[in-house]
Order: sequence, then structure tokens, then C-alpha cells
Amino acid sequence: MAQKSYAYACARVSALSKRLLDDTALKRMAEGSMGDALRILIDDRYGSLPDAGEGDVERMIERELIAMREEVRSLSPEPEITDLFLLQSDVMNLKTLIKARLLDQKDIAWQAGGLYDRELLEKAVLEQDYSFLPEDMARELDALEKRLSVSVEPQYISIALDRAYLMHALKVTAKDKGFSHYFKAKADFDNVLTFLRVRAMGGGRGMLRDVLLVEGGIPFKAFYEGYDLSVEGFGRIVESSVCRRELAAALDRMYGTGNIGEVEKARDNYLMSLIAVHKHDVTSLYPVVGYIIAKEREAQNVRLILTVKRNGLDESVIAERLVKLYG
Repeated sequence: MAQKSYAYACARVSALSKRLLDDTALKRMAEGSMGDALRILIDDRYGSLPDAGEGDVERMIERELIAMREEVRSLSPEPEITDLFLLQSDVMNLKTLIKARLLDQKDIAWQAGGLYDRELLEKAVLEQDYSFLPEDMARELDALEKRLSVSVEPQYISIALDRAYLMHALKVTAKDKGFSHYFKAKADFDNVLTFLRVRAMGGGRGMLRDVLLVEGGIPFKAFYEGYDLSVEGFGRIVESSVCRRELAAALDRMYGTGNIGEVEKARDNYLMSLIAVHKHDVTSLYPVVGYIIAKEREAQNVRLILTVKRNGLDESVIAERLVKLYG
């Protein structure tokens, strides 16, 4: 039986990580045919479907992510923390399901590997009953449903769910300095991105008050007071951020290129760096969290490569969009 200790958990995910599709395997998949890519996955026992065909790609990914979830939940010595990283898939799926219900969409993308099975989430959205979710999330989703009953606002669904998730994450990690910093940094980056988008569309302070998520290190007041600053002055807004240097540098790059993607890229790189720096710390939870992230990114890469192959798209897209697994 698995022992719930850091040493056991880290040793186990170290062994599991050896089966991740490395750069060489991904390159071979990208350079070969659809059949070649599938054979590489089958030889690697990806998804445990030895007779998989082109139509089984999503099932392979789903089986791989569900296996990851079960493994992590069986060995994590701090499930309240690792559950937060698994819960991100549920947040994505809840966004998709609620929007699909509002817009009467039938075929939806699904992100496996979350805490909750698809049937449970589909039933919850249909019946608008979120009582099984963490308290903060259930409360925010109840408020969202009340708002949607008055006005159909698909664009607000992501805001409400991201806010609910961060509220829950910051509460859970309040006494853990490292992971608290991670989620405060995420809140600061996401709020800066929200601020930039509202400004770009001329939404005004009133709209900003409705769409900011939760306070990380930057108080909401700084965004309201800095709304009329020039782009060059945005550095003043992020002075109180837990990641002010990284944010300021990203804003400088955005100012130079005019591309908000610079801030998104900086967010993703910084959050990953907070986990990767502890990759070999076998007395902590970081290697387990790193494994969750690596498996999710591996699935993203597999889906990208096989989607390009199946649809005959320009294969340069693969090189542009492949993501580094971990570290």
C-alpha cells in the first residue's frame, strides 16, 4: 500500500516521470506521419490502448490524465494542496458546461484529470447544484447562476469561476508560504491582464470593478487609481505585487512590442519556475505538483501534434506551440 510520505511520493513520481514523452519522442511524432505518431504513443503505452486508431486520440489522453489523477490522489501527503492543481481542470470544464447550457451547444471539449467525473459535473450544471464543491466555489457559482438568470452573460462565466477558484486556493494555502506565493502571483498576473484588456476596450473603472478577480499582492485600489496612467506608468501599479520584478519586465516588453501575450507568457514562465526550482526537493510537495503539470502539458502536446496531423494543418504550428513539460 502506498505510504503517504514526501519521500515515497517523490520517489514514485520520479519513477513515473521517466515515462513522460520527452523532447526526442515529441520531435519524432512531429516529424512523422499520423500513423508514426500513433505508433510512438502505443509503443510508450500512452493511454493503455494497444489497438488505438486515429479516432481514439481523446480517449487515450483522457485515460492517461485520469490515471495521473488516481496516482496523485493515492500518494499525496497533502491532498488539499495537490487537489488545487487537479481542480483547475474542473474549473475549465465548468466554464465549458455552463456556456454550453446557455448557448444550447451539444459538442464540447473536455479536459480530463480533474477531481470530479464528467457525469457529476454535467448533472451539477444541469440542476444548478454546486453543493459538493468547496464552500467558496459553491457560493460564487450560486451567485453566478442568479446573475445568469437575470441576464445571459457568457463572457462573465470565466471571470466568476476564476475568481471562485482563486478565492479557494488562497484560503487553502494561507499557511503555506510557497504555494500561497504561487497563487498570489497568479492573482496579480491575471488581474494585470484583466486591467489591460478592460483599458484596451475602453471599459472604464466601473467595468474594472466587476471583473477583477481577488487581491494577490496588488490591491484593487491600485488598479482603479492607475486606470488613466500611460502604459509607461504601469510599473507604479505593480509595485506591491509579490512578483513585481517579473511583472514590470513583462510590461516593459509589452510596451516595446505592443503584444499583451508578453504578459501571459511571463505569467506561465514565472509560475512554472516557482515549481521547477524545487524539482529535486524530495522533502516537499513540489515534485508531485510538478508531475501534475508535466502530465497536463504532455497531454496538450499530444493533442496539438495529432490534431495538426489529422487535419492536415501547417506543421510549423507544432514547433510554435509545443510547451515544455517541466523544469
